[in-house]
Amino acid sequence: MRGIIGLLIIFSCPLIGQTQVGSSPSNPIHTPLVQRHIAQSEEIRQTAFAPYLLPIEQLDSIYNADTKNWKRKEHDSWVMKKMRNEHLIEVSTKDFVLKGDAVFNLEAARQADGQGRRMHTNSRGYSFTGAIGERFFFATTFYENQSIFPNYMDSVVSARGDFNDPADPERGSIPGYGRWKPFNTSQSYDYDYTLGTGYIGVALSKQSFVQFGHDKQFIGYGYRSLFLSDASAPYTFLRLHGSFFKNKLTYTTTWAVLQYLERVAPVNYNSKEAMFRRLGARFSYLHFQPKHWVGIGLFDGSTWDWRRNSHPSSIEYYSPHAFLYSENGIRNHILGMNAHIDPLKFASLYGQVALNTRSGGNGYQIGLKLSPATGFQVQLEYNDISSAFYYSSKEPNLNSIIVTEPFQAGTLTQDYYQHNDQSLGHPIGTSVQELLVRVNYRFRDLFVSGAYHSMRKGQPTFLATVDYFQFEGGYIINPKSNASIAIGNINRTERNGASAMLDTYTYIAFRTSLLNRYLDF
Repeated sequence: MRGIIGLLIIFSCPLIGQTQVGSSPSNPIHTPLVQRHIAQSEEIRQTAFAPYLLPIEQLDSIYNADTKNWKRKEHDSWVMKKMRNEHLIEVSTKDFVLKGDAVFNLEAARQADGQGRRMHTNSRGYSFTGAIGERFFFATTFYENQSIFPNYMDSVVSARGDFNDPADPERGSIPGYGRWKPFNTSQSYDYDYTLGTGYIGVALSKQSFVQFGHDKQFIGYGYRSLFLSDASAPYTFLRLHGSFFKNKLTYTTTWAVLQYLERVAPVNYNSKEAMFRRLGARFSYLHFQPKHWVGIGLFDGSTWDWRRNSHPSSIEYYSPHAFLYSENGIRNHILGMNAHIDPLKFASLYGQVALNTRSGGNGYQIGLKLSPATGFQVQLEYNDISSAFYYSSKEPNLNSIIVTEPFQAGTLTQDYYQHNDQSLGHPIGTSVQELLVRVNYRFRDLFVSGAYHSMRKGQPTFLATVDYFQFEGGYIINPKSNASIAIGNINRTERNGASAMLDTYTYIAFRTSLLNRYLDF
């Protein structure tokens, strides 16, 4: 009863000095701007578990990325304002804020596939964010997509299941999105897939909140995460995030409902779209940040058996505690540590270590971010998941045929720390060593980026090595919707013994980059 009275008191009190709030962004252009703003403010704010809360109007100001020597031109006509300066839909009053944009990615490449069709991606949809009063915030996005990918992405998608495989017609998943279906009737690599997210939330204080919806999350300071990454498909979740002692201590618990692509009913069941089999998941993170330039956190991630496909097999799943369990109903259990320290204002060291307590598999990450000048960032990162069973609750049969991604032979799909047949952590999954170097530079509305990834995949003898290069340059048309035009090139070489596969993908794109899209496999 005291707890209920306490919550009523919290909700009845205004957030003093607080404006409408929203979630932090997760895309390649807005995210670095927000991170730089937080670093410069020297405010103690936990950013290891994203998204986190920020004032909505502050976000738009950050996205403008103005400097002392330059300010973006403000247009007078309605058409030019919407094209260059504003969200397509903007409503802002004392008690209500709504910001909406059409989202798209019209991307075409020079290259054609084996059937002579030009490679491309065609995405259309919408994105809305908003707030009601000082406490309630919400967002929804939807993307409808058709793609003909570069050849190497065909192999990545096929490793997660192929609708054209008559032996397993149910499986098929686009990394970061979800299930796909062919958009014509031929047996060819053409993908039709969607992405839908949405949530509602209540701010309890400046940095504490409750959130419910269907979306992605990310834990860590790096480009990859060994714990929980937005490179997987979105899932349904309930999140409690509490901040205490002047934001120096935060604790987050997320309850999630996952699925693996096996039907509850057989294919010849009277409903072709019978429900897939479910798993429960709990992601908990305890973070201590005594100063803005140093922080350390403990991660606890677990997947749980689902009884009769409707609820977890143990009532312990519903508790918000972490780290200590009776093990009843747990299928996977990953423990880890995440940390960062900024020895200089322009340099940040970060890393992760992790252990799967059920299988003994492990992994680690170490990285460095440098921001020597405004708009310029260099990132170096090394990820090692040499264990073939880090994301698996059981050690696979290493005498069986080894596959490089995403699951090892000799194990069941439900034994993996995954959703929609995609790893919840590092997108390549098990048996990988990866060194990446990423460089980004932005001058006013011009941007250029480059990336190099060197990967060794496939235990125990690392059967494949991959060298991935990507360069991109472009112009930001509207900083709030991230509408931009870009040209880029991907060169990828995969060597497997004496054979090698070379892919080149040269493209031009007109798009709104409002989410992270991963092609670096």
